[in-house]
Amino acid sequence: MLSNSLLLGRRLLKTAPEFSAAIRTATYLTADGKPRGQLFRRNLEIVIDPNEKLIDAFMDGYGKQRLNFRREDIAMWRETFKDNYRLVFTVLKGTNTVIATTHAITFNPLPNHKDTPHQYLGFYWIHPDYRGVDSMRMTEYIVKKNSKCVSDNAIAQSFPTSFKLWQKMFGHKNYGHIQSVSYYEMNEMKVPEDLDTSGIIIKNAKDVPDKDIVDYDNTVFPYERSKYVLAILRSPIGFGKVAYDTSGKVIGFGTVIIYPSGECVLSPLYADDQRVAQAIFKNILEQIPWDDKKLLRFHVRSVDKIEKQFEWIQPFLKCPVRKEASAFLTYQSHLPTIHYQKVFVNFPYTNCAI
Repeated sequence: MLSNSLLLGRRLLKTAPEFSAAIRTATYLTADGKPRGQLFRRNLEIVIDPNEKLIDAFMDGYGKQRLNFRREDIAMWRETFKDNYRLVFTVLKGTNTVIATTHAITFNPLPNHKDTPHQYLGFYWIHPDYRGVDSMRMTEYIVKKNSKCVSDNAIAQSFPTSFKLWQKMFGHKNYGHIQSVSYYEMNEMKVPEDLDTSGIIIKNAKDVPDKDIVDYDNTVFPYERSKYVLAILRSPIGFGKVAYDTSGKVIGFGTVIIYPSGECVLSPLYADDQRVAQAIFKNILEQIPWDDKKLLRFHVRSVDKIEKQFEWIQPFLKCPVRKEASAFLTYQSHLPTIHYQKVFVNFPYTNCAI
């Protein structure tokens, strides 16, 4: 029996003449300007669900350079999304050289939410030496043919550089929200002493019922991702918190995950209002080991559908708030339902719409 990758390679030979045309008519250079070989159908292997050896090869290159990522994340994605997850590596045939990655996650609507499933495309990367028309055609083929598409609605956080590719694949560049990012050095952060957190009870995410976390997430994003949400909030390298009012009602949750790089990523932060969001973040900061010299910086994202998008964080800064636009929520047929009122910081952008 042929492997998935070999079957896909044969299918690629038969069904992508435009890919062949593209790679015959262009000149290709590496990142430092040196000529490189063209990407032909015959010298590529598209590997679905790559094995540990290939993942090790990826980690030896770009994987260990990405500040907000660790190898264990791939295992977590596979475990939490199960059959709704598909990881795809593009490899130079006969080698372990990974030149591109992407993954697709299917999000099914909750039983009480009327919508169709959407498929989120993320973890998109092309090796700098192989960025060109040929690799763009390759990406289009993978997205359209090999992503185990179960719906007619692809979703992605598209960077400005990938807008043209998205338009070519789906015929338009319409988008929902604009995502922005902020970075702050450790010496630019502080723990304010004068915040009013009265009536807000903060608990560790590991110490509360699953249902408290999942039900609150469902009020923002009515699609199944319960195991993923729990894994993020309870990450062994994170500081997951859940906020309650005095009656025991959940009013928010959030976490900061400190990656091996030292990147301190605040993602997500959902709350009923700004005061709750600030109480959660303050509680997290009070537990972070500030004397750890390996800590690099804080990494915070938000979207433009939120009133006072980044203003909530000002009490925690010794400097003015700063941000830069980073991505656009693009879609194939329609946007997923998102209740933005509670979203102060979105979930990791490589996996979810919000």
